[in-house]
Amino acid sequence: MKRWQHWILVLLLWAIFLAGAAGILFLWKSDVSDLPETTKEDRAAGEDKSVGEDRTAGEDRLAGGKGEFEGRGKGDGKEEDGVEGKGEGMWLFAGRIGGMEYFSGVVRSGKLIGGKRGFPSGKGERWEEQEGNLEPKPEISGEEEKEPPVVFIASDLHYQSPLTTDYGRAYQEFVAESDGKMVDYLPQLLDAFIDEMIEARPDAFLLTGDITMNGERVNHEELAGKLGRLLDAGVPVLVIPGNHDIHNYRARLYFGDEEEETESVSLDEFTELYQDFGWNQAISRDEGSFSYIYPLREKVWLMLLDTAQYDPLNIVDGVVRPGTLAWMEENLEKAKELGIQVIVSGHHNLLQESRLFTDMCVLENSDEVLSLLERYRLPLYISGHLHLQRIQKHRREPGDGGYGIDEIVSDALSIPPCQYGVLSWDEDEGISYETRRVGVSAWAKKTGQEDEALLDFEHYQKEYVQELIKAQIMEKTSRLPESTAQEMAALYAKVYGDYCAGLKVRRRDIEGTKGYRSWQRYLPDSKEFKEIKSMVKDSMGENNFWESRGSE
Repeated sequence: MKRWQHWILVLLLWAIFLAGAAGILFLWKSDVSDLPETTKEDRAAGEDKSVGEDRTAGEDRLAGGKGEFEGRGKGDGKEEDGVEGKGEGMWLFAGRIGGMEYFSGVVRSGKLIGGKRGFPSGKGERWEEQEGNLEPKPEISGEEEKEPPVVFIASDLHYQSPLTTDYGRAYQEFVAESDGKMVDYLPQLLDAFIDEMIEARPDAFLLTGDITMNGERVNHEELAGKLGRLLDAGVPVLVIPGNHDIHNYRARLYFGDEEEETESVSLDEFTELYQDFGWNQAISRDEGSFSYIYPLREKVWLMLLDTAQYDPLNIVDGVVRPGTLAWMEENLEKAKELGIQVIVSGHHNLLQESRLFTDMCVLENSDEVLSLLERYRLPLYISGHLHLQRIQKHRREPGDGGYGIDEIVSDALSIPPCQYGVLSWDEDEGISYETRRVGVSAWAKKTGQEDEALLDFEHYQKEYVQELIKAQIMEKTSRLPESTAQEMAALYAKVYGDYCAGLKVRRRDIEGTKGYRSWQRYLPDSKEFKEIKSMVKDSMGENNFWESRGSE
């Protein structure tokens, strides 16, 4: 090639490069309103494979029209540079979080679902469906935009579908051995809670693991369908697994006289079922677990950790994997640089929260995780797993009044008093937490239920757990006079109920009862009496309210 031909070729390549760069820049900067009109027939679920400074690598589901994204669309329609066809996916809200442009929202059954203050709430332009087309909604008012966020939190739902049982002998034995879960009414409890959230419209609903009884596929599928009602109503749902949910060898059906094994789900199947519940809206995801970051607001991130161990076998203990720790540190450093507050949540506990339950609750590498979180001076870690309502501040030594991360252990929604947590921010960036109880009785009246237990659920659930625990303790005290055994069992059941609910217990009131003196007299060295004393010691303070000032 001659020298002048070489230079012509170089100039031609440079012209092609600059033209391509200008085109990409134009697409990147162009407003969403310039996109082609999108109809129901044009929407699809696709994969965003783009990687760059302001994008997160991975497979992001989306729904939109041809030309919205450079990437391969995957759905019932065509595959092109852009996305078209029918399907389900995620696209509703265009905005910028920490310098990252993102798209999120919900398309279900070919219909684009609108939402409150966008998905996630914050600055940006909202879109809704208008006669089959995407049209911009009115601009967010300054008052609405500045309204502090609210997150509802529930843990240990242990959802059980009616399809798993015929309510025969095997089922009755399973329920009798439980720790107080309202197994007969878990579907109705969840329906009432979902209706409550649809009316309250929190900025997000966080489920912190053990979302199914024992990971049964049928329970997962039914639960995902029910949670879809929240997405349809514009309430984002954020899910992480617990030790019960993936590869669980204890997955069972209860028909006839004997329980039988049934199919559980793998991590890939769990991801497929729950990808619309936080995973697809994430701005960062851990490659080795179901851990991700959800941008609640421009200056608030929720870091959701998969602490369960299920590969190759499911075990109860929790851990944060080495790769996840590295991913956490990378994102915490980024948040620090951008001035973003991070709230962390995982299923297993960060701190030793109970004198009663000392095994298999705290993360195996809790010291390492604790050190990382406190290095970035995070205010709060939220967990579940214990089936207790607990709040504790980490103190390096007794009497230490300096900084230490707080942990809130969210009570099991499935166990009376069937309560959940409400995490809210104020105008000064302070955070507060309080518990609320699901109003099942009001829901039952409103929806025309005829079951008396549902219509007076607040009374029924209390009596139910008391009688269940009393029956279990009576078996331990069967050699004693029946009236004495009844008093001892009733005391244990009362302390247990208050302990689960996180209520403050006065030791003097308990020790002054006839039942307590009977425990001292007849079974002073028993495991059950030691449990009573441990529960009382753990319940000397209030565990249903927490706050952190914005300046801390």
